[in-house]
Amino acid sequence: MKKITLFFAVLFTAISFSQNKSNGPVATSITSPSSSTGETFRFDSGLVTQLDSGTNFGFTNSRWFSLGSLNTGSQTVYGLRFQLPNKALTMGYQSLSDINPRLQWIGAGSSAGTDFEFRVANSFTSTNSTLVATMTNEGNTFFGDPLTTNTTRVGVDYGDVGSIRTGVTAQNVSTVNAYIATGFKSINEIGGYRKIGLDVIGTSASGSAYDNIGVNVRLNGASVNRGVYASVTGSTTGTTYGVAGFISGQSGTTPTGFGAAIYGSSPASTNRHAGYFNGNVVVNGTFTASDRKLKENIKSEENILDKLAQLDAVTYTFKANEHLNLPTEIQHGFLAQNMEEVFPELITTINKPIFDKENKETGTYEYKAVNYVGMISILTSSLKELKEESTANMEKLKEESEANINALNEKVAYLESQIEAITNGETRLGSQNDTDDLGFSMEQNKPNPFTNQSVINYTLPKNTRATISVVDLSGKFIRDYDLSSEKGQLTINSSEIGKGIFVYALISNNEVILTKKMIIK
Repeated sequence: MKKITLFFAVLFTAISFSQNKSNGPVATSITSPSSSTGETFRFDSGLVTQLDSGTNFGFTNSRWFSLGSLNTGSQTVYGLRFQLPNKALTMGYQSLSDINPRLQWIGAGSSAGTDFEFRVANSFTSTNSTLVATMTNEGNTFFGDPLTTNTTRVGVDYGDVGSIRTGVTAQNVSTVNAYIATGFKSINEIGGYRKIGLDVIGTSASGSAYDNIGVNVRLNGASVNRGVYASVTGSTTGTTYGVAGFISGQSGTTPTGFGAAIYGSSPASTNRHAGYFNGNVVVNGTFTASDRKLKENIKSEENILDKLAQLDAVTYTFKANEHLNLPTEIQHGFLAQNMEEVFPELITTINKPIFDKENKETGTYEYKAVNYVGMISILTSSLKELKEESTANMEKLKEESEANINALNEKVAYLESQIEAITNGETRLGSQNDTDDLGFSMEQNKPNPFTNQSVINYTLPKNTRATISVVDLSGKFIRDYDLSSEKGQLTINSSEIGKGIFVYALISNNEVILTKKMIIK
């Protein structure tokens, strides 16, 4: 009897210590929750453990599980722990001072895994599963199974088309009083019409959201920062975009607010550009701010023609260049160095970074660029200046022409009067002695009559300008011959005059000095 009593005493003591405290009688097996409280076991504060392998709850050689408050030797953690040799998975709080809970995996030694996997399975009895995502201790996240097909690890990697199927979607849709709505969606379907690596969806009721942000990238501190880096290889005949932007207004409305499919902003300083394109650029539209309110120190362009005369417009082809994507066709334009001598404000020095095969910056490539848009106003001003100069020249030419015509009319009128005098028997203004005293003489042409050529000898006073004018008997003016020397001969060609009887007169200072007749057969 004593043995039986001792046995039950030990048994109840063991049950009491092993199950700690219970609400009511301790059940020997779990059948169903208590009808009064729904509670079967209640554990006192402490730790629930199971030692699966090993002689103690160590971290290097034992396998065990714990739930509750665990003292690791250096700190006390609260939660759930699955421990295998040199690796463990924990969930809970690192200490009482922690604000946020954590899901954490720990690995030490060459045999410990460094990646945290997310898997799905469709069998309760099989351990086979499909890897859908992986997080690494390098801070990378991979969707699908890229670790077997892609050795390059980046922040978010979708791998090659055909090797990954992903279906991870994060979407924030707000319809009432949303300040910011953001989200992303990753799709890479095998054989589908469209493969999307990152699809951002942020939807708000009209006017309720202050700001919808698809992707917000903030980088700082690196020698090379790339907010968005796109490297796309398209087919030879297909359409390829590195970055494509499209905007539109709401359905049925005409947008009036500011909009830009792609917006770039940069301080207008040396070697800082809101956009840089290493290749041809096509713009269907207008650009360049030109509002008067944005400008000061406004002055009219002056002496543009003189400056343009110093420019050399050339045709050229570009050299092969490993740093710049330049066209191969014949180009028309200017040389930047020549332009810089005349219009230095139209020249910009560009320092383009040079990258190696690993996209590390190794230096810069410097070259000069011409602001061809700025040349438009200069060329326009030159046309205005040319028009003003042409108008002034035309006015001057008109005045000179009118003066010449008036003088010529006076000559013709005087010749007509002399013809009339000759007809009446008068041959000169005064006597031969009068003209000789003045230093003028004009002999009769020889031969006379003539058929081809005839020569007239003449003498003029010093520093005197004179002409021999020819008219026909009706008074019609034929032509003038300027006399350049004090004494000389004038050769008359019949091809210049025609056939008939003509009068030729020596004229100086708009006065007819001598007249004679000649006959051309």
